[in-house]
Amino acid sequence: MIIAIEGIDGAGKTTLAKKLKEWLENLGKEVIIIKEPGESEWGKKVKRGAKSVDEELYLFIKDREINVKEKIIPSLKKGKIVIMDRYYYSNMAYQGAKGIDIDVIRNMNETIAPKPDIVILLDCDPEICIDRVKKRGKTSRFEEVNYLRKVRDKFLEIAKKDKKVKIVNAEKSIDEVFKEAKKIVKDFLSKQDNLSS
Repeated sequence: MIIAIEGIDGAGKTTLAKKLKEWLENLGKEVIIIKEPGESEWGKKVKRGAKSVDEELYLFIKDREINVKEKIIPSLKKGKIVIMDRYYYSNMAYQGAKGIDIDVIRNMNETIAPKPDIVILLDCDPEICIDRVKKRGKTSRFEEVNYLRKVRDKFLEIAKKDKKVKIVNAEKSIDEVFKEAKKIVKDFLSKQDNLSS
């Protein structure tokens, strides 16, 4: 299965991914975390910055194609749970906030990448997120408060239309966020067990 953890920068995606991995491994599951953008030449170009929103989306898709082929599909074939620290829902929100149609972005991605089983959207006020990012001393060109407000709105718009997206209030403590996310994953796993029995 694929668990995608989404949200604006500073929402706590990486922290939650690590906590879920540890918990699932304690349950005897094999788990891999895959962070996007990746380390391919395309992923590195994304991090350096694109000239336009269209180029940005193109670079993300090329990077994801490599991730799918080299990491996601092989991990799923081995029966591992794949936790995505960002997935194509980020493209829908980030490039969607810059004017590209969300459905166009979704279709482009779903022709090359498997759909996630669960999407955990860590929702948080952009100003709180920017403070968190500054504290860890790693800001990027994506972290501008007005832009992040638009991105957050896009994420919430996606969540309204997509049953897979579960919103978790990421302004709460790490433990509370983890508890909520764990319940979402547990509920999904128990449904899967019921279907297979």
